[in-house]
Amino acid sequence: MAEAIPTVNRFGHYIVQDKLGSGGMAVVYKAQNSETNQTVALKILRSSIMEQQGIVERFKQEATIAERLRHTHIVAVNNSGCIKGRYYLDMQYMTGGTLAERFAKPTEIGSQEVVRLLRDIAGALDFAHKQGVIHRDLKLENILLDDKGGASLADFSIARLNDGNKLTATGFVVGTPMTIAPEQARGDVKLDHRADLYSLAVIAYVLTVGRYPFNGNNPLAILHQHLAEPVPPPSIINPGLPKGLDAVLLRGLAKQPADRFPSADMLIEAFARVVSDQTISRTVVDLRTDSAGNKIQTPLTKKTDTADEWVKKAMIAEKADDAIGYLKRALELEPLHSKANRMLFQMEGAVPKSAVGYARTVVPLPVGDLSPLKKANASSKKRSNWFYAALIGSILVGVSIVFFLLMATHSPIATQIANIIQGKRAVTEIGGVPLAKVPNAVMQVTPQDRTTILASQKISDTLENGYAHAYIFDTSAGQSIAVGVWFISSAARHVTKNVAVVDANGKSAGNRCQATNNPNVDTSVNFSCKIDQSGQWSVRVLGIDGESTGSYWVTMESMDAAR
Repeated sequence: MAEAIPTVNRFGHYIVQDKLGSGGMAVVYKAQNSETNQTVALKILRSSIMEQQGIVERFKQEATIAERLRHTHIVAVNNSGCIKGRYYLDMQYMTGGTLAERFAKPTEIGSQEVVRLLRDIAGALDFAHKQGVIHRDLKLENILLDDKGGASLADFSIARLNDGNKLTATGFVVGTPMTIAPEQARGDVKLDHRADLYSLAVIAYVLTVGRYPFNGNNPLAILHQHLAEPVPPPSIINPGLPKGLDAVLLRGLAKQPADRFPSADMLIEAFARVVSDQTISRTVVDLRTDSAGNKIQTPLTKKTDTADEWVKKAMIAEKADDAIGYLKRALELEPLHSKANRMLFQMEGAVPKSAVGYARTVVPLPVGDLSPLKKANASSKKRSNWFYAALIGSILVGVSIVFFLLMATHSPIATQIANIIQGKRAVTEIGGVPLAKVPNAVMQVTPQDRTTILASQKISDTLENGYAHAYIFDTSAGQSIAVGVWFISSAARHVTKNVAVVDANGKSAGNRCQATNNPNVDTSVNFSCKIDQSGQWSVRVLGIDGESTGSYWVTMESMDAAR
């Protein structure tokens, strides 16, 4: 039965329109704030539970936490209060509904959209964790979508602050069985941010594999699976997925927090690298449960003898041929096993032990035969030197291949190595002022890299903190051009102020280029420029931690050609 609101279609200065959803604590309505004429999501605490100990305090704490968490991908709380004894939160209205609603029935989703959604949530989680907040209930129902398909994290009602301020009573398991971390399922009091990272890995698993890692109709059974059962490898449930995805998601879903990725961004970027390297067909997400769930039987593997055990078998073997066979098996496992090598050297050419009077005959060499032996030893030493030279060469070639592969995938590691080799140094401050606080810093840092960009060309690149890149293009007076910079990294949240168009004299284009961006999601910026002087212009991008680092795209188009 729906929770009745205090007045028909009105709640104080709010005009209530539709019911969006409900939970154990509250009901959420779509409403219009008559004072601001803004459409909002109005969350009203249920009157039936207000008398329960700690409920009102927890509801108020959600508003307190929201004050800490002003982030592009966290649903904002505009206001909170109490009207006629009913507590409420005035929240940002998300037109796209929840991810749970989107997948209420089997629905397809593409891998690139999955990466984009997960990056949005990873950025929100890492931000919350840096503010000392653990969400503790990350699930599809708490991921909301805007009209452009962007994702935001909602509902910090059972969140916990890492400052000793507990928002829930101890001794109770809080969270959702389908996405709960093992330590949370045990009711551990000292949870940290890694519980959220486990839940994020569950969501990544769902959106990629098409179903939950653990399923069923019995919540207690699902909790037990999180605690004790192995996670079904994604490529077994969905054979179309790359094997590399198994390692990423299984690490994200490790039972022990220490075995997981240390941050949400690291988890999702590892996920994105595997996905971008493979062509993955669209996945059908089917959240219907079954009593058996996804539980898999771990096959029993036959125990394999170790090298030491094969040596022991050789020592008690009755036949020399059998012993030699055992020793060779040992050396297949451990080629440098000293005892196996020593015994095999002694036994090679042996006759069966059952032969009576077996003895090895040593024939002394004449003195004259020692000279060729010394020459052979010298030749062997010479060959050994060539061997080591070839080995070192092979290692250098291998390192070079790894470096170029990292460069090809725009790995930050490769970028850092290249910067060191080329003598490039990051600029972290100007005049003792941290770079992030320097006004118009993008025009004050000399670009360490300069690249020519042609009309209609799209360049992908990676930017580290303290480095600036410039993309140079030829222009003619009277020409109209469009330049765009799009960051795809969750580490980029304030891009516009760190991007500038520079004219042929090395000065900012200023009003000659009109910038457009989304102030709520400042991960990209577009410039429409009217060229007033011929020559080489450029677009400059500066990397600042938390604002504009990671992977991005740059494009340049001639608007005259478009017309």
